[in-house]
Amino acid sequence: MKIEDHSLPAWILANQIKTENGKLYDLKAHGFLFDILTDDNPKQVWYKAAQVGGTVAALMKLSWFAKRRKMDAIYTMPSASDVKTLVRGKFNRIIANNPCMQGWIDQTDTIEQKVIGDNIVYFRGTFTEQQAISVTSDLNIYDEEDRSKQDIIDIYASRLDHSQYKGEWHFSNPSVEGNGVSRYWRKSDQKEWFIKCPKCKKKQYLSWPESICMERQVFQCKFCKEEISDQVRKRGEWVQKYKDKEFSGYHISQMMVTWKSAKDIIEAYETKPIDIFYNFTLGLPYVGEGNRLEKDDFMQNVGDHPNDLENCVIGCDSGNQKHFVIGNKYGLFTYGVTESWDDIARLLMKYKKSILVVDAMPDITGPQMLQEKFPNRVFRATYSQDRASMELVRFGKGSESGRVLIDRNRMIQFVVDEMIQLKVPVQGREQDWEKFYTHWDSMYRDIITDARGNKKIQWESNNDVDHWCHAQVYWRAGMTRFGSSTVEPIGSMGQSFIARRGTSGEMRGNQIIRKPKKKYDWRNE
Repeated sequence: MKIEDHSLPAWILANQIKTENGKLYDLKAHGFLFDILTDDNPKQVWYKAAQVGGTVAALMKLSWFAKRRKMDAIYTMPSASDVKTLVRGKFNRIIANNPCMQGWIDQTDTIEQKVIGDNIVYFRGTFTEQQAISVTSDLNIYDEEDRSKQDIIDIYASRLDHSQYKGEWHFSNPSVEGNGVSRYWRKSDQKEWFIKCPKCKKKQYLSWPESICMERQVFQCKFCKEEISDQVRKRGEWVQKYKDKEFSGYHISQMMVTWKSAKDIIEAYETKPIDIFYNFTLGLPYVGEGNRLEKDDFMQNVGDHPNDLENCVIGCDSGNQKHFVIGNKYGLFTYGVTESWDDIARLLMKYKKSILVVDAMPDITGPQMLQEKFPNRVFRATYSQDRASMELVRFGKGSESGRVLIDRNRMIQFVVDEMIQLKVPVQGREQDWEKFYTHWDSMYRDIITDARGNKKIQWESNNDVDHWCHAQVYWRAGMTRFGSSTVEPIGSMGQSFIARRGTSGEMRGNQIIRKPKKKYDWRNE
Protein backbone atom coordinates (compact mmCIF):
# COMPACT_ATOMS: atom_id res chain seq x y z
CA MET A 1 0.00 0.00 0.00
CA LYS A 2 1.22 3.53 -0.79
CA ILE A 3 2.05 6.02 1.95
CA GLU A 4 -0.70 8.37 0.70
CA ASP A 5 -3.22 5.67 1.58
CA HIS A 6 -2.23 6.14 5.23
CA SER A 7 -1.28 9.81 5.35
CA LEU A 8 -3.48 12.73 4.27
CA PRO A 9 -0.51 15.17 3.89
CA ALA A 10 1.31 12.57 1.76
CA TRP A 11 -1.82 12.21 -0.41
CA ILE A 12 -1.98 16.01 -0.83
CA LEU A 13 1.67 16.16 -1.92
CA ALA A 14 1.63 13.04 -4.13
CA ASN A 15 -1.44 14.20 -6.05
CA GLN A 16 -0.55 17.92 -6.08
CA ILE A 17 -3.97 18.75 -4.68
CA LYS A 18 -5.35 22.12 -5.74
CA THR A 19 -7.77 24.44 -4.00
CA GLU A 20 -11.05 25.70 -5.45
CA ASN A 21 -9.06 28.49 -7.15
CA GLY A 22 -6.84 26.02 -8.98
CA LYS A 23 -3.77 26.82 -6.85
CA LEU A 24 -1.60 24.13 -5.30
CA TYR A 25 -2.43 23.55 -1.66
CA ASP A 26 0.74 24.80 0.03
CA LEU A 27 1.43 22.70 3.13
CA LYS A 28 4.46 24.85 3.99
CA ALA A 29 2.32 27.98 4.17
CA HIS A 30 -0.32 26.03 6.10
CA GLY A 31 2.15 24.31 8.43
CA PHE A 32 -0.09 24.90 11.43
CA LEU A 33 -2.72 22.69 9.73
CA PHE A 34 -0.39 19.68 9.38
CA ASP A 35 -1.19 18.22 12.81
CA ILE A 36 -4.88 18.99 12.31
CA LEU A 37 -4.92 17.12 9.00
CA THR A 38 -3.30 14.07 10.61
CA ASP A 39 -5.34 14.15 13.83
CA ASP A 40 -7.73 11.18 13.81
CA ASN A 41 -9.19 11.81 17.27
CA PRO A 42 -12.96 11.28 16.91
CA LYS A 43 -13.64 14.34 19.10
CA GLN A 44 -12.17 17.57 17.71
CA VAL A 45 -12.87 21.28 18.09
CA TRP A 46 -11.32 24.20 16.21
CA TYR A 47 -11.53 27.76 17.51
CA LYS A 48 -10.77 29.41 14.18
CA ALA A 49 -10.48 32.88 12.73
CA ALA A 50 -11.68 33.73 9.21
CA GLN A 51 -9.48 33.21 6.13
CA VAL A 52 -7.14 30.65 7.69
CA GLY A 53 -7.91 27.77 5.28
CA GLY A 54 -10.01 25.83 7.76
CA THR A 55 -12.96 24.93 5.53
CA VAL A 56 -10.77 23.75 2.63
CA ALA A 57 -8.75 21.63 5.07
CA ALA A 58 -11.96 20.15 6.48
CA LEU A 59 -13.30 19.26 3.02
CA MET A 60 -10.05 17.53 2.03
CA LYS A 61 -9.91 15.68 5.35
CA LEU A 62 -13.56 14.68 4.96
CA SER A 63 -12.98 13.31 1.44
CA TRP A 64 -9.90 11.35 2.50
CA PHE A 65 -11.63 9.91 5.59
CA ALA A 66 -14.71 8.87 3.60
CA LYS A 67 -12.56 7.13 0.98
CA ARG A 68 -9.72 5.64 3.05
CA ARG A 69 -11.52 5.02 6.35
CA LYS A 70 -14.73 4.01 4.57
CA MET A 71 -17.01 6.24 6.62
CA ASP A 72 -20.42 7.77 5.97
CA ALA A 73 -20.42 11.40 7.04
CA ILE A 74 -22.67 14.41 7.64
CA TYR A 75 -21.34 17.92 6.99
CA THR A 76 -23.54 20.72 8.34
CA MET A 77 -23.78 24.43 7.66
CA PRO A 78 -26.22 26.89 9.29
CA SER A 79 -28.75 26.94 6.40
CA ALA A 80 -29.62 25.23 3.12
CA SER A 81 -28.37 28.29 1.20
CA ASP A 82 -25.04 28.04 3.06
CA VAL A 83 -24.82 24.40 1.96
CA LYS A 84 -25.31 25.41 -1.67
CA THR A 85 -22.62 28.08 -1.40
CA LEU A 86 -20.19 25.62 0.20
CA VAL A 87 -20.75 22.75 -2.25
CA ARG A 88 -21.01 24.82 -5.42
CA GLY A 89 -18.45 27.46 -4.51
CA LYS A 90 -15.80 25.26 -2.89
CA PHE A 91 -16.28 21.50 -2.89
CA ASN A 92 -17.41 21.01 -6.50
CA ARG A 93 -14.59 23.26 -7.71
CA ILE A 94 -12.01 21.36 -5.63
CA ILE A 95 -13.25 18.11 -7.18
CA ALA A 96 -13.10 19.62 -10.68
CA ASN A 97 -9.50 20.75 -10.14
CA ASN A 98 -8.24 17.36 -8.88
CA PRO A 99 -8.44 14.30 -11.19
CA CYS A 100 -7.74 11.88 -8.32
CA MET A 101 -10.89 13.09 -6.54
CA GLN A 102 -12.94 12.88 -9.72
CA GLY A 103 -12.13 9.15 -9.79
CA TRP A 104 -13.51 8.81 -6.26
CA ILE A 105 -16.72 10.80 -6.54
CA ASP A 106 -19.80 10.01 -8.61
CA GLN A 107 -20.31 12.91 -11.03
CA THR A 108 -24.11 12.52 -10.89
CA ASP A 109 -24.21 13.43 -7.20
CA THR A 110 -26.39 16.30 -5.96
CA ILE A 111 -25.51 19.27 -3.80
CA GLU A 112 -26.90 17.51 -0.72
CA GLN A 113 -25.21 14.17 -1.29
CA LYS A 114 -21.84 12.91 -2.56
CA VAL A 115 -20.89 9.24 -3.03
CA ILE A 116 -17.17 8.95 -2.23
CA GLY A 117 -15.92 5.46 -2.98
CA ASP A 118 -18.33 3.10 -1.25
CA ASN A 119 -19.60 5.69 1.23
CA ILE A 120 -21.90 8.69 1.29
CA VAL A 121 -21.36 12.23 2.53
CA TYR A 122 -24.51 14.22 3.30
CA PHE A 123 -24.47 18.02 3.28
CA ARG A 124 -27.21 19.41 5.49
CA GLY A 125 -28.53 22.64 6.99
CA THR A 126 -29.48 22.95 10.65
CA PHE A 127 -32.92 24.52 10.51
CA THR A 128 -35.24 21.53 10.20
CA GLU A 129 -35.43 18.43 12.36
CA GLN A 130 -36.38 16.27 9.36
CA GLN A 131 -32.97 16.80 7.76
CA ALA A 132 -31.28 15.63 10.96
CA ILE A 133 -33.21 12.37 11.46
CA SER A 134 -33.25 10.98 7.93
CA VAL A 135 -29.65 9.60 7.74
CA THR A 136 -27.04 7.79 9.84
CA SER A 137 -23.36 8.66 10.11
CA ASP A 138 -19.88 7.68 11.33
CA LEU A 139 -18.54 11.23 11.29
CA ASN A 140 -20.31 14.55 11.78
CA ILE A 141 -18.58 17.80 10.84
CA TYR A 142 -20.26 20.95 12.12
CA ASP A 143 -19.06 24.01 10.18
CA GLU A 144 -19.98 27.54 11.34
CA GLU A 145 -21.52 25.95 14.41
CA ASP A 146 -21.97 29.20 16.32
CA ARG A 147 -24.40 30.37 13.65
CA SER A 148 -26.25 27.05 13.47
CA LYS A 149 -29.36 25.94 15.35
CA GLN A 150 -28.00 24.26 18.47
CA ASP A 151 -30.88 21.88 19.17
CA ILE A 152 -30.63 20.51 15.60
CA ILE A 153 -26.87 20.03 16.10
CA ASP A 154 -27.71 17.91 19.15
CA ILE A 155 -30.14 15.80 17.07
CA TYR A 156 -27.44 15.19 14.45
CA ALA A 157 -25.25 13.76 17.23
CA SER A 158 -27.81 11.00 17.74
CA ARG A 159 -27.18 9.79 14.17
CA LEU A 160 -23.78 8.47 15.37
CA ASP A 161 -25.24 5.96 17.84
CA HIS A 162 -24.53 2.85 15.74
CA SER A 163 -21.05 3.94 14.60
CA GLN A 164 -17.86 2.55 16.07
CA TYR A 165 -15.91 5.77 15.33
CA LYS A 166 -18.60 8.27 16.46
CA GLY A 167 -16.67 11.23 15.09
CA GLU A 168 -17.67 14.79 15.97
CA TRP A 169 -15.59 17.67 14.60
CA HIS A 170 -16.78 21.09 15.68
CA PHE A 171 -15.38 24.28 14.19
CA SER A 172 -16.49 27.86 13.81
CA ASN A 173 -15.61 31.50 14.30
CA PRO A 174 -16.66 31.65 17.97
CA SER A 175 -19.31 34.15 19.08
CA VAL A 176 -19.90 34.35 22.85
CA GLU A 177 -18.89 32.16 25.76
CA GLY A 178 -21.21 29.20 26.31
CA ASN A 179 -22.37 29.07 22.70
CA GLY A 180 -21.44 26.73 19.85
CA VAL A 181 -17.80 25.65 19.76
CA SER A 182 -16.99 27.13 23.17
CA ARG A 183 -19.05 24.32 24.74
CA TYR A 184 -16.53 21.81 23.39
CA TRP A 185 -13.45 24.01 23.75
CA ARG A 186 -13.91 23.77 27.52
CA LYS A 187 -13.69 19.98 27.22
CA SER A 188 -10.54 20.05 25.06
CA ASP A 189 -6.79 20.12 25.63
CA GLN A 190 -6.82 23.72 24.23
CA LYS A 191 -3.71 23.62 22.04
CA GLU A 192 -2.00 26.89 21.08
CA TRP A 193 0.62 27.44 18.34
CA PHE A 194 3.93 28.09 20.15
CA ILE A 195 6.91 29.76 18.50
CA LYS A 196 10.41 30.46 19.89
CA CYS A 197 11.93 33.93 19.96
CA PRO A 198 15.19 33.88 17.97
CA LYS A 199 16.80 36.30 20.45
CA CYS A 200 15.76 35.35 24.00
CA LYS A 201 14.77 31.77 23.05
CA LYS A 202 11.57 31.90 25.09
CA LYS A 203 8.63 29.88 23.80
CA GLN A 204 5.27 31.59 23.51
CA TYR A 205 2.09 31.79 21.49
CA LEU A 206 1.06 34.99 19.73
CA SER A 207 -1.74 36.84 21.53
CA TRP A 208 -3.39 40.23 21.32
CA PRO A 209 -2.16 42.83 22.07
CA GLU A 210 1.10 41.68 23.72
CA SER A 211 2.55 40.11 20.55
CA ILE A 212 2.23 43.22 18.36
CA CYS A 213 4.19 46.46 18.53
CA MET A 214 1.69 49.15 17.53
CA GLU A 215 4.43 51.72 16.86
CA ARG A 216 6.60 49.54 14.59
CA GLN A 217 3.59 47.57 13.28
CA VAL A 218 5.40 44.25 13.62
CA PHE A 219 4.95 41.02 15.54
CA GLN A 220 7.18 40.99 18.61
CA CYS A 221 8.40 38.71 21.39
CA LYS A 222 6.28 39.17 24.51
CA PHE A 223 9.41 39.13 26.66
CA CYS A 224 12.34 40.87 24.91
CA LYS A 225 10.30 42.75 22.24
CA GLU A 226 12.44 41.35 19.39
CA GLU A 227 10.66 41.40 16.02
CA ILE A 228 9.11 38.04 15.08
CA SER A 229 9.51 37.22 11.39
CA ASP A 230 7.18 35.24 9.13
CA GLN A 231 9.67 32.35 9.14
CA VAL A 232 9.52 32.20 12.94
CA ARG A 233 5.72 32.25 12.86
CA LYS A 234 5.80 29.32 10.40
CA ARG A 235 8.12 27.23 12.56
CA GLY A 236 5.79 26.67 15.44
CA GLU A 237 4.35 23.66 17.22
CA TRP A 238 1.07 22.83 18.90
CA VAL A 239 1.29 22.69 22.71
CA GLN A 240 -1.46 21.36 24.94
CA LYS A 241 -2.72 23.40 27.86
CA TYR A 242 -4.40 20.36 29.43
CA LYS A 243 -3.87 16.61 29.21
CA ASP A 244 -6.34 13.72 29.16
CA LYS A 245 -9.23 15.74 27.78
CA GLU A 246 -12.14 14.37 25.73
CA PHE A 247 -11.63 16.73 22.77
CA SER A 248 -8.56 17.57 20.73
CA GLY A 249 -8.73 21.37 20.47
CA TYR A 250 -6.90 23.86 18.23
CA HIS A 251 -7.02 27.67 18.40
CA ILE A 252 -6.27 29.12 14.95
CA SER A 253 -5.76 32.90 14.91
CA GLN A 254 -4.90 35.19 12.01
CA MET A 255 -1.82 36.12 14.03
CA MET A 256 -0.44 32.69 13.11
CA VAL A 257 -0.83 32.89 9.34
CA THR A 258 1.92 34.47 7.25
CA TRP A 259 -0.46 36.03 4.71
CA LYS A 260 -1.66 38.32 7.50
CA SER A 261 0.80 40.98 8.66
CA ALA A 262 0.86 42.82 11.97
CA LYS A 263 -0.35 45.87 10.05
CA ASP A 264 -3.38 43.85 8.87
CA ILE A 265 -4.19 42.87 12.46
CA ILE A 266 -3.88 46.46 13.67
CA GLU A 267 -6.06 47.73 10.83
CA ALA A 268 -8.74 45.15 11.67
CA TYR A 269 -8.65 46.27 15.31
CA GLU A 270 -8.96 49.94 14.37
CA THR A 271 -11.67 49.58 11.71
CA LYS A 272 -13.83 46.60 12.69
CA PRO A 273 -16.37 46.34 15.51
CA ILE A 274 -14.58 44.86 18.48
CA ASP A 275 -16.69 41.68 18.57
CA ILE A 276 -15.96 41.06 14.88
CA PHE A 277 -12.26 41.61 15.55
CA TYR A 278 -12.24 39.03 18.33
CA ASN A 279 -14.42 36.47 16.51
CA PHE A 280 -13.04 36.68 12.98
CA THR A 281 -9.47 38.00 13.40
CA LEU A 282 -8.42 36.46 16.71
CA GLY A 283 -10.72 33.43 16.56
CA LEU A 284 -11.95 34.07 20.10
CA PRO A 285 -15.37 34.64 21.70
CA TYR A 286 -16.16 38.16 22.85
CA VAL A 287 -18.41 39.23 25.71
CA GLY A 288 -17.55 42.92 25.94
CA GLU A 289 -15.88 45.16 28.49
CA GLY A 290 -18.55 44.90 31.15
CA ASN A 291 -22.12 43.97 32.08
CA ARG A 292 -23.05 47.64 32.41
CA LEU A 293 -21.68 51.12 31.80
CA GLU A 294 -20.57 52.35 35.22
CA LYS A 295 -20.76 56.04 36.03
CA ASP A 296 -16.98 56.41 36.31
CA ASP A 297 -16.56 54.77 32.90
CA PHE A 298 -18.94 57.29 31.34
CA MET A 299 -17.69 60.38 33.18
CA GLN A 300 -14.02 59.68 32.36
CA ASN A 301 -14.89 60.84 28.82
CA VAL A 302 -16.33 64.19 30.00
CA GLY A 303 -14.18 67.32 29.82
CA ASP A 304 -13.40 70.58 28.06
CA HIS A 305 -12.81 68.88 24.71
CA PRO A 306 -12.43 70.82 21.44
CA ASN A 307 -15.29 70.53 18.95
CA ASP A 308 -15.94 72.49 15.75
CA LEU A 309 -19.70 71.64 15.75
CA GLU A 310 -19.51 70.71 12.05
CA ASN A 311 -20.91 67.63 10.27
CA CYS A 312 -23.11 66.75 13.21
CA VAL A 313 -25.31 63.74 13.77
CA ILE A 314 -28.48 64.05 15.82
CA GLY A 315 -29.56 60.76 17.40
CA CYS A 316 -33.20 60.73 18.49
CA ASP A 317 -35.28 58.17 20.37
CA SER A 318 -38.93 58.89 19.52
CA GLY A 319 -42.12 58.56 21.55
CA ASN A 320 -44.35 61.03 23.38
CA GLN A 321 -41.08 62.67 24.31
CA LYS A 322 -38.20 62.87 21.87
CA HIS A 323 -34.85 62.33 23.57
CA PHE A 324 -31.90 63.47 21.47
CA VAL A 325 -28.12 63.78 21.64
CA ILE A 326 -25.87 65.65 19.21
CA GLY A 327 -22.24 65.07 18.31
CA ASN A 328 -19.74 64.64 15.52
CA LYS A 329 -16.39 62.94 14.97
CA TYR A 330 -14.99 64.96 17.89
CA GLY A 331 -17.57 63.49 20.27
CA LEU A 332 -20.84 64.47 21.96
CA PHE A 333 -21.53 68.06 22.93
CA THR A 334 -25.22 68.45 23.85
CA TYR A 335 -28.46 66.57 24.53
CA GLY A 336 -32.07 67.30 25.38
CA VAL A 337 -35.71 66.26 25.31
CA THR A 338 -38.81 67.75 23.68
CA GLU A 339 -42.41 66.82 22.92
CA SER A 340 -42.48 68.51 19.53
CA TRP A 341 -41.13 67.35 16.18
CA ASP A 342 -40.90 71.06 15.28
CA ASP A 343 -38.08 71.36 17.81
CA ILE A 344 -36.20 68.52 16.13
CA ALA A 345 -36.70 70.31 12.80
CA ARG A 346 -35.18 73.45 14.33
CA LEU A 347 -32.11 71.45 15.33
CA LEU A 348 -31.69 70.38 11.70
CA MET A 349 -31.93 74.04 10.67
CA LYS A 350 -29.52 75.18 13.40
CA TYR A 351 -26.89 72.57 12.43
CA LYS A 352 -27.04 72.96 8.70
CA LYS A 353 -24.54 70.22 7.87
CA SER A 354 -26.21 67.70 10.17
CA ILE A 355 -28.18 64.50 9.64
CA LEU A 356 -30.80 62.94 11.89
CA VAL A 357 -31.02 59.23 12.75
CA VAL A 358 -34.35 58.70 14.47
CA ASP A 359 -36.23 55.71 15.83
CA ALA A 360 -38.72 54.62 13.16
CA MET A 361 -41.22 53.50 15.80
CA PRO A 362 -43.62 54.10 17.50
CA ASP A 363 -44.26 57.50 15.90
CA ILE A 364 -44.32 56.99 12.13
CA THR A 365 -45.69 60.30 10.87
CA GLY A 366 -43.18 62.61 12.60
CA PRO A 367 -40.03 61.08 11.06
CA GLN A 368 -41.75 60.85 7.66
CA MET A 369 -42.64 64.53 7.85
CA LEU A 370 -39.03 65.39 8.63
CA GLN A 371 -37.81 63.27 5.71
CA GLU A 372 -40.03 65.24 3.36
CA LYS A 373 -38.88 68.58 4.77
CA PHE A 374 -35.17 67.67 4.87
CA PRO A 375 -34.42 65.37 1.89
CA ASN A 376 -31.40 63.05 2.28
CA ARG A 377 -30.78 64.25 5.84
CA VAL A 378 -33.22 62.14 7.89
CA PHE A 379 -32.89 58.37 8.36
CA ARG A 380 -35.45 56.18 10.12
CA ALA A 381 -33.72 53.54 12.24
CA THR A 382 -34.90 49.98 12.83
CA TYR A 383 -33.29 47.59 15.27
CA SER A 384 -32.43 44.08 14.15
CA GLN A 385 -31.56 41.62 16.91
CA ASP A 386 -30.55 38.63 14.80
CA ARG A 387 -28.71 39.38 11.59
CA ALA A 388 -26.42 37.05 9.67
CA SER A 389 -24.47 40.05 8.33
CA MET A 390 -21.24 41.17 9.99
CA GLU A 391 -22.30 44.82 9.61
CA LEU A 392 -23.35 46.75 12.70
CA VAL A 393 -25.08 49.41 10.60
CA ARG A 394 -26.49 49.30 7.09
CA PHE A 395 -27.99 52.34 5.34
CA GLY A 396 -30.65 51.44 2.79
CA LYS A 397 -30.29 52.05 -0.92
CA GLY A 398 -32.80 52.37 -3.77
CA SER A 399 -36.31 51.66 -2.51
CA GLU A 400 -34.90 51.40 1.04
CA SER A 401 -33.25 54.82 0.90
CA GLY A 402 -33.86 56.86 4.05
CA ARG A 403 -33.80 53.79 6.29
CA VAL A 404 -31.01 52.40 8.45
CA LEU A 405 -30.81 48.94 9.96
CA ILE A 406 -28.88 48.59 13.25
CA ASP A 407 -27.82 45.37 14.95
CA ARG A 408 -29.31 46.28 18.34
CA ASN A 409 -27.37 44.38 20.98
CA ARG A 410 -24.03 44.38 19.20
CA MET A 411 -24.29 48.14 18.60
CA ILE A 412 -25.17 48.88 22.24
CA GLN A 413 -22.18 46.75 23.28
CA PHE A 414 -20.02 48.64 20.79
CA VAL A 415 -21.07 52.01 22.26
CA VAL A 416 -20.49 50.79 25.83
CA ASP A 417 -17.04 49.47 24.91
CA GLU A 418 -16.06 52.77 23.29
CA MET A 419 -17.03 54.67 26.43
CA ILE A 420 -15.10 52.27 28.68
CA GLN A 421 -12.08 52.51 26.37
CA LEU A 422 -12.11 56.33 26.57
CA LYS A 423 -12.88 56.74 22.87
CA VAL A 424 -15.82 59.21 22.94
CA PRO A 425 -15.03 62.79 24.04
CA VAL A 426 -18.02 64.35 25.83
CA GLN A 427 -17.99 68.15 25.97
CA GLY A 428 -18.84 69.77 29.30
CA ARG A 429 -18.74 69.14 33.04
CA GLU A 430 -19.82 66.02 34.89
CA GLN A 431 -22.88 67.79 36.35
CA ASP A 432 -23.96 68.71 32.79
CA TRP A 433 -24.25 65.01 31.89
CA GLU A 434 -25.64 63.60 35.17
CA LYS A 435 -29.19 63.39 33.86
CA PHE A 436 -28.05 61.81 30.59
CA TYR A 437 -26.12 59.11 32.45
CA THR A 438 -29.16 58.09 34.55
CA HIS A 439 -30.52 56.37 31.43
CA TRP A 440 -27.31 54.35 31.04
CA ASP A 441 -27.49 53.54 34.74
CA SER A 442 -30.64 51.50 34.04
CA MET A 443 -28.99 49.32 31.38
CA TYR A 444 -27.51 45.89 32.01
CA ARG A 445 -26.25 43.05 29.84
CA ASP A 446 -27.62 39.52 30.03
CA ILE A 447 -26.86 36.31 28.14
CA ILE A 448 -30.03 34.73 26.72
CA THR A 449 -30.79 31.64 24.65
CA ASP A 450 -32.59 32.45 21.39
CA ALA A 451 -35.05 30.35 19.37
CA ARG A 452 -32.18 28.49 17.68
CA GLY A 453 -30.65 27.50 21.01
CA ASN A 454 -27.77 29.98 20.54
CA LYS A 455 -26.57 32.09 23.44
CA LYS A 456 -26.74 35.81 22.68
CA ILE A 457 -25.87 39.07 24.36
CA GLN A 458 -29.05 40.98 25.29
CA TRP A 459 -29.09 44.54 26.67
CA GLU A 460 -32.10 45.45 28.82
CA SER A 461 -33.28 48.28 31.05
CA ASN A 462 -34.41 47.66 34.62
CA ASN A 463 -36.93 50.52 34.51
CA ASP A 464 -37.50 51.26 30.79
CA VAL A 465 -35.88 54.68 31.19
CA ASP A 466 -33.20 54.18 28.54
CA HIS A 467 -34.10 56.75 25.87
CA TRP A 468 -30.81 58.67 25.79
CA CYS A 469 -28.94 55.36 25.55
CA HIS A 470 -30.74 54.60 22.30
CA ALA A 471 -30.30 58.18 21.13
CA GLN A 472 -26.53 57.74 21.58
CA VAL A 473 -26.68 54.43 19.66
CA TYR A 474 -28.49 56.21 16.78
CA TRP A 475 -25.88 58.99 16.88
CA ARG A 476 -23.08 56.43 16.67
CA ALA A 477 -24.81 54.67 13.78
CA GLY A 478 -25.16 58.00 12.00
CA MET A 479 -21.44 58.68 12.35
CA THR A 480 -20.78 55.85 9.89
CA ARG A 481 -22.74 57.90 7.32
CA PHE A 482 -19.96 60.49 7.48
CA GLY A 483 -17.40 57.72 6.95
CA SER A 484 -16.34 57.63 10.59
CA SER A 485 -15.84 54.06 11.76
CA THR A 486 -14.11 55.54 14.81
CA VAL A 487 -14.50 58.77 16.78
CA GLU A 488 -11.47 61.05 17.01
CA PRO A 489 -9.63 60.28 20.27
CA ILE A 490 -9.64 62.72 23.15
CA GLY A 491 -7.15 65.52 22.64
CA SER A 492 -6.85 65.12 18.88
CA MET A 493 -8.09 68.60 17.92
CA GLY A 494 -6.44 71.97 18.39
CA GLN A 495 -7.63 74.19 21.25
CA SER A 496 -8.67 76.94 18.83
CA PHE A 497 -11.85 75.01 18.11
CA ILE A 498 -13.22 74.56 21.64
CA ALA A 499 -17.02 74.54 21.58
CA ARG A 500 -18.64 77.77 22.75
CA ARG A 501 -19.95 78.00 26.32
CA GLY A 502 -23.61 76.98 26.36
CA THR A 503 -23.31 74.35 23.66
CA SER A 504 -22.47 71.52 26.06
CA GLY A 505 -24.61 69.53 28.49
CA GLU A 506 -28.42 69.45 28.48
CA MET A 507 -30.19 71.68 25.96
CA ARG A 508 -33.27 73.35 27.43
CA GLY A 509 -36.47 73.78 25.48
CA ASN A 510 -36.03 77.54 25.07
CA GLN A 511 -32.59 76.92 23.57
CA ILE A 512 -34.21 74.91 20.80
CA ILE A 513 -37.18 77.11 19.95
CA ARG A 514 -35.51 80.52 20.36
CA LYS A 515 -35.24 82.28 17.00
CA PRO A 516 -31.60 82.64 15.92
CA LYS A 517 -30.09 86.09 16.09
CA LYS A 518 -29.38 87.75 12.77
CA LYS A 519 -25.79 88.60 13.64
CA TYR A 520 -23.03 86.43 12.21
CA ASP A 521 -22.51 83.05 13.93
CA TRP A 522 -19.91 80.70 12.41
CA ARG A 523 -21.76 77.66 13.83
CA ASN A 524 -24.69 78.30 11.49
CA GLU A 525 -22.66 78.40 8.27
